[in-house]
Amino acid sequence: MKRPFEEAPPGYKENRGKVDVNLPCKDGRRHPAKWIKRMDGGKVAGYTKDNSPGDLPLITDLYAPKEYYNNNNNDLAGALPGWFLSALGGSGTTFATLWREFDKLAIHNWGFVAKIDRYHMMDKQCQSLCSQIDLLKQEIQTARME
Repeated sequence: MKRPFEEAPPGYKENRGKVDVNLPCKDGRRHPAKWIKRMDGGKVAGYTKDNSPGDLPLITDLYAPKEYYNNNNNDLAGALPGWFLSALGGSGTTFATLWREFDKLAIHNWGFVAKIDRYHMMDKQCQSLCSQIDLLKQEIQTARME
């Protein structure tokens, strides 16, 4: 019989409120992640308390915990302050500062960091698409003049 991990597997650390994620298990239920490792792309690899050496880690997307965005009162979400939106879409230095501050949060910070990473990436994609649209508009205008 396999024995569960007694200490964190290499590259992992104990989940002490860093992520709010329940992993699907062999028994058909979901169990909290005990050992976690942050991965690129807003993902986390994790093991439950019952996993043992030889088991594969479960990998899932990170999200901010539900209690921060779903209060079940059907109120519309308030607008984000302008300074915050500027920081999300700001320069590398401004965004890095915001990212570091979210990473310092005592609990569930990996989910928040993943969320702002996703927003920043989407904002960059939108900026790129807007630039491409502007170039296409200029090409259309130039073609009409010829």
